[in-house]
Amino acid sequence: MVQDDDGQVLVFTYDYEAGESFDVVSQLETSTTVRILQTADEETVPEISQPDEYNGHVVRYQADDGPQGPTVLLFTRDQTFESGESGSLGEDAQMFSSRLNLISTSLE
Repeated sequence: MVQDDDGQVLVFTYDYEAGESFDVVSQLETSTTVRILQTADEETVPEISQPDEYNGHVVRYQADDGPQGPTVLLFTRDQTFESGESGSLGEDAQMFSSRLNLISTSLE
């Protein structure tokens, strides 16, 4: 799996599960990613001045048994993940954008 230049991915704070493994389901359309990475007033935030430089992905946390794991959004800058690729979120995360409620973490 490819990471952005800083080796970081972005996830909404309420979706972050430290160390959780996931599978990539699909990539979001660029226009959808841009809308998600802007405020409700369609303004950019200082941390993401060019939201079209980011790629959005739909990922599903892996469940060992039982029902399917939760499906969440994950963002990278200038990199894409292919459907079917797998990865794990890092154990540590930092607030990336409080206005968008995004954190930054590594991929393991």
